[in-house]
Amino acid sequence: MCYPAAADLPRALERCRMLLDRLLQHEDGWVFAKPVDTYKLGLRDYHSIIAEPMDLGTVRRRLGVRRYPNLLCFAKDVRRTFSNAMTYNNKGDDVYESAAKLSRIFESGWVSILAALPSPPPVAVRRARLKDELPRLPVDLQEKAAIIMKDIGGWIQEVDGRVEVDLDKADEATLDKLEWLLALATMRKHDFAMLGSNLVQSGHIYCNAV
Repeated sequence: MCYPAAADLPRALERCRMLLDRLLQHEDGWVFAKPVDTYKLGLRDYHSIIAEPMDLGTVRRRLGVRRYPNLLCFAKDVRRTFSNAMTYNNKGDDVYESAAKLSRIFESGWVSILAALPSPPPVAVRRARLKDELPRLPVDLQEKAAIIMKDIGGWIQEVDGRVEVDLDKADEATLDKLEWLLALATMRKHDFAMLGSNLVQSGHIYCNAV
């Protein structure tokens, strides 16, 4: 589950930050701390081989300004940093071996982060909670909820002056996304305005989100 509840999100993000700092502070971390300077290194073919460059410094900045809509997007960028290095360089090269080493450290830490997240309640309980709380969301988040539910044949709409929700066909992945909207609404109330703005404005989201 990479859409933790609002109460669990700050702690999960802090664990992500600590893991990222561990990677950056590693003796090989400096190699991945900045974008690859293709001009300085004379890597003329780099962008023809690597479609989506990434580095840990960029991940650190995105994490710091809460640009990741969920934990999985954070992990995706860290993994891309190392997979890019292992794609462009040959096995046995210093950069390749450093990337492989740090990748193993990350995956070990990532397992610990996920293990620390509380298990979600049964699906029936989650559906009941969402049916009760989704109608209370701000209009912009209700619109996002409607888009999510449309994909699985559900709906959220006004019926006789009341907002009603159909979640009967929602699977766990859909429930995760809808619960993230509840978490987002809660975070807005607790001065997480920057995160809310970044998620609602899709042009600033750094990963496929809700």
